[in-house]
Amino acid sequence: MVPFRATARLQLHAGFDFEAARAQVAYYAALGISHLYLSPITRAVPGSTHGYDALDPTTVNPALGGEAGLVRLAGQARAHGMGLIMDIVPNHVAAHPDNPFWADVLANGQRSRYAAWFDIDWQAPGRGGKLWLPVLDRPLATAVAEGGIQVERDAAGTAWLSLGDARYPLAPETQADAVPGMAAGPLTALLAGQAYRLAWWRSGDAQVNYRRFFTVTALAALQMERAEIFDAVHALPLRLAADGVIDGVRVDHVDGLRDPAAYLRRLRDALDVAGAARNLAPGTLGLWVEKILGPDERLPPDWPCDGTTGYDLMDQVGGLMHDSAGGAVLAQQWRQATGDARTVGQVELQARGEVLDNGLHAEFEALAALLAEVADEAGGQAADFGRPLLAAAVARLLAHFPVYRSYLTGAAPAALDRVWWQRAARDACAGADPAVTVAIEHILRWMLEAPAPMGSPALPARCLRLRQQFQLLSAPLNAKAVEDCSFYRYAAQLSRNEVGTHPSVLGLSPDSFHALAAERGQLHRRALLATATHDHKRGEDARMRLAVLSHWPAWWGATARRLDRLAAPLGVAALHPADRQMLWQTLVSAWPAQVEQLPDDFSPRIRQWQRKALREAGVRSSWRNPDAAYEQIADRLVDDLLSVSRAQPLRHALRAAVTRLAPAGARLSLAQTALRLTVPGVPDLYQGTETWDLSLVDPDNRRPVDYPARHHGLDDTRAWSQLLAAWHDGAVKTRLLRDLLQLRRAMPALFAHGDYQPLDSTAPDRVLALCRTHAQQRVVLVVAIDTTAGPAAEASTALPGRFWGGARVNVPPGRYRNVLTGLSVDIQAVGIPLRVLSADSPVTVLIHQ
Repeated sequence: MVPFRATARLQLHAGFDFEAARAQVAYYAALGISHLYLSPITRAVPGSTHGYDALDPTTVNPALGGEAGLVRLAGQARAHGMGLIMDIVPNHVAAHPDNPFWADVLANGQRSRYAAWFDIDWQAPGRGGKLWLPVLDRPLATAVAEGGIQVERDAAGTAWLSLGDARYPLAPETQADAVPGMAAGPLTALLAGQAYRLAWWRSGDAQVNYRRFFTVTALAALQMERAEIFDAVHALPLRLAADGVIDGVRVDHVDGLRDPAAYLRRLRDALDVAGAARNLAPGTLGLWVEKILGPDERLPPDWPCDGTTGYDLMDQVGGLMHDSAGGAVLAQQWRQATGDARTVGQVELQARGEVLDNGLHAEFEALAALLAEVADEAGGQAADFGRPLLAAAVARLLAHFPVYRSYLTGAAPAALDRVWWQRAARDACAGADPAVTVAIEHILRWMLEAPAPMGSPALPARCLRLRQQFQLLSAPLNAKAVEDCSFYRYAAQLSRNEVGTHPSVLGLSPDSFHALAAERGQLHRRALLATATHDHKRGEDARMRLAVLSHWPAWWGATARRLDRLAAPLGVAALHPADRQMLWQTLVSAWPAQVEQLPDDFSPRIRQWQRKALREAGVRSSWRNPDAAYEQIADRLVDDLLSVSRAQPLRHALRAAVTRLAPAGARLSLAQTALRLTVPGVPDLYQGTETWDLSLVDPDNRRPVDYPARHHGLDDTRAWSQLLAAWHDGAVKTRLLRDLLQLRRAMPALFAHGDYQPLDSTAPDRVLALCRTHAQQRVVLVVAIDTTAGPAAEASTALPGRFWGGARVNVPPGRYRNVLTGLSVDIQAVGIPLRVLSADSPVTVLIHQ
């Protein structure tokens, strides 16, 4: 098997299938990639652009070319010294009638052999013992009366319900009663005989009685803790691993599983069995988890995996490039510009309450009902609480829970889980009614302590269910309220509103970055390192542009006010100040550098982002209740400011701001890229980001890649200094990426096993330096993590010598080769001047000769 050296994430769909990926294998091999990291490949809902809506997790998607196409891709990869990684989705499948497992449950209800696959509460109050399906565009009675539900029958005599393009199966015992064209009365009776209840989509969040992926009723959660379900869903990837088609798996949304640690132990054991069929040692096949870590959170030490998919590195390197003091100034400017004095924490608290009241209302009500059962079983004081008090108490705990979730089971809690729960209880009790405080204290005991031996025999099982349900609710609550809501309400600096990042953490010190990198090298040497993904809110280089604002907050404050003034004739006052501030940041982050004419797709891309931002925020518009009038105002403003003649002064100001901002952002981007490719871990390249990535949130970050242009970039022979001067075409980033990937290929042991040592400098606020050593091999990286004191009218990505001043860095003595320039460097003194070492480059990579 090819060792994991560097991965390239590919988004597969019908428009870019296995054959299309196969055509790019030679390119990725020439770049220096060891593994293609594929988005989900199992059969998905027709037209799916991402694959996370699987219809059948046991079958390779025929829309991608089927298993034969996958095998051809794997063979092409092996021929080029590469391998494949598969993204698996154990948490959920599509709740779609074309899903054979779901369809069997629809037809047969609790009698279905697959009923236990799904987490369905058949006894939920008010559902009549049925599976609640909120799939109608109007109430059921109206749909029946208006002919929105029809009966159809095929040539074989099988009848079904037709709802537009979807076909819903009928219970076998009702087949004889189904007549095409039947009247409303008999049709209503036919519907009453089914195991499911068709319902208006607006009832879903309050009435749905199956566990979902977040608030998506189209995705039904699987009970992966059951052995028969694990075996069925994992049969395909395990067979592919045993056959040498794939070399590892990425586990999507591991926090959606009841017991991630138990799941990972089972999967690790199964992968080791598959690896043994290839004579691979245990632990050789890769296993990564998609896990969002909160501030100060680490992966549980008992998880047998290779680490995360890289959001933690994205956060850490991003924080390193920000100035915390400047971030505080930006926060003050945000409050002044918007008139909203709240902190991001206060914004989140409100959002969490709204999500519990709306999007996750059914899940919250089920948790409150379970709490009432636990209280009844526990007796004593708890018997007097009642459901409303318990609901108020658990809502406060959920609102204040500091991370996605804890990992409580029936065993004694881990130390870190106790920390999270005690912190949540402390914050939840602050300012609470005394009765709520008492209830919180009881809930904390039920969560963290074993029930008394002499208590109710049913209590331990109920407490375990309580822990599981709380944890399965806190994770989607965090995702929906924070990443999918608050990130679009509070935007003091959009570069910190990113997946895996918390806006309250304004930056990261160099010492903390070094410590985290060294820790990763000790605990998870094969962890993936990402700075761009299919889920990012904005591209890796757009974020670095915005990071510069934290270094120049006064300049940005003045620039934003000027943009407001210049936009006034366009009617910008009709747009809420918060929306304006987000729009200005988005425009300067995504605006192409050094172009006279904006691309035709620029305005549609900005409108698409803005509409999603407005609806995710849920304040002036929303997905549930779009405000068409406000959205039209926002659309028209974007179109006008990017096209009409009277907006020319505004466009000139935007272009001037980008001219000053983009080179500084590009320098930080080069530093970010170099760090991703040198610190401990396996760097992951998101498709198309070999050059500047100024993408926005999905679907913008999943646009087709211009591969001919990427191929051409590999043939660029310009010197490093020339590339720095002509930075705007992105070739300088491609060269840095290629040279470091080739270095990793030439010295795999150095990057896989080399130690990690910070190097001291006399300018720790401006430079970060590190050294990695293995046997006789050594690589040194020196990057600029600061910008010039202020924006320059004309700038390149080269750093003037005055930036470094008299600063020095302590590089181990020896003779080195500069990887980017090819020049030899002989270092004898302990401290070498950065002005001499950098040769005006924001990135210096040295290899000991």
